[in-house]
Amino acid sequence: MNKLKWWLRIVGGWYMLLGLSGLAISFVSPEMYATGLPPTYAKDELATAASIDMNFLVMLVFTVVAVMAFVASREPDRARYFIWMMVCFEFFAYAAVNLIWIYRSWQGVLPFFILHLIFGTTGLIFLLKTRTPDMITPQA
Repeated sequence: MNKLKWWLRIVGGWYMLLGLSGLAISFVSPEMYATGLPPTYAKDELATAASIDMNFLVMLVFTVVAVMAFVASREPDRARYFIWMMVCFEFFAYAAVNLIWIYRSWQGVLPFFILHLIFGTTGLIFLLKTRTPDMITPQA
């Protein structure tokens, strides 16, 4: 469980860094999100507004999940479903969206795509390696 504990802390720390910095940008300089849009969308007012709104909510989600990850790291054996949720998010939400953005010529997200694959893969490996006997045999 020690690996899962540290995985939750590291991934939670990354989420907290992303979430809080993104929330700060949302309040201080929301137009920064427009500069990160793919070239075909950068001059579209609606796309810019949608990006600002979406990023605010995504950063809020990152912050909430980070807090939950820190709490779960205290007893990772009781947080296995939450860790499964995080692993699924890494692969099927974050990495998938990054792959779509890369396809749409948003080159700046490649490092994030790689990081999400690393987080998802290591989380999955740690989950599978830390099976406990009571997970296999139900308790009476």
